[in-house]
Amino acid sequence: MRRGRSNTTSLSPADLVPLLCDNCGSALPGADEAAVFVCPACGRAHERCDERLSSFAPLTAAITTELAVAGPVQYLAVWRLNVSVSAGDDSAWERIRKATLPEEAYIYVPAFSLMRPVVQRLGVSLTEAQPSLELTSGSGAAGLRRPALVDAGLGAGARSAAGAPGPDFGPFSPVVVGRQDARVLAHFVYLAVESHETRDLRSVDYELEPAGEELVFVPAVWDPRCIHESNWRLLLREFDGLVA
Repeated sequence: MRRGRSNTTSLSPADLVPLLCDNCGSALPGADEAAVFVCPACGRAHERCDERLSSFAPLTAAITTELAVAGPVQYLAVWRLNVSVSAGDDSAWERIRKATLPEEAYIYVPAFSLMRPVVQRLGVSLTEAQPSLELTSGSGAAGLRRPALVDAGLGAGARSAAGAPGPDFGPFSPVVVGRQDARVLAHFVYLAVESHETRDLRSVDYELEPAGEELVFVPAVWDPRCIHESNWRLLLREFDGLVA
């Protein structure tokens, strides 16, 4: 039987024309579900916007934990949203905002997963903790300051402290939640935070308007013992009490 030629019309645009970084010209990796493409060479992020790619510089948070780390360090994509919230004086958000003064309070939306428990648990944990992040422009782990007690490996395939293998996406997670979706999910995280203060969310009266967002890569290790953070141990000092 004669085999016909392959039909090129069945190929996706990404197969026909590779996406290139507008900063250094490198090919941008990313699966079909990617919302943001991050250049592996220079760390520039590229997001779809009106049939084109708009680029911006993401941020990478340094490891600030003072505890030893076992297992490979991976950086999780998170949107950090500056928001304007109108809520009651007895709301959880008002308590968080006052505790954060004079710094800004942010809502955090995980961008590396579409799973509801991940978005809720990590989003709530980061929003309630309001970590003081030491940020570096770009998505590169090289040169980030690490405490002397931290034994941080960057290779994929190593096992966690509990002996279970973690996600194999490598040092930096994919970004599957875009900017616009993050603004919508900010309401979901906000209401999850408020649910800690009230049992009846129908009585929660609030207005939330995003005023800006930043894509931040947060250092973490996969650890199934951290079930309340969706099996991720965030390598920030604000979370040391959870594993000390």
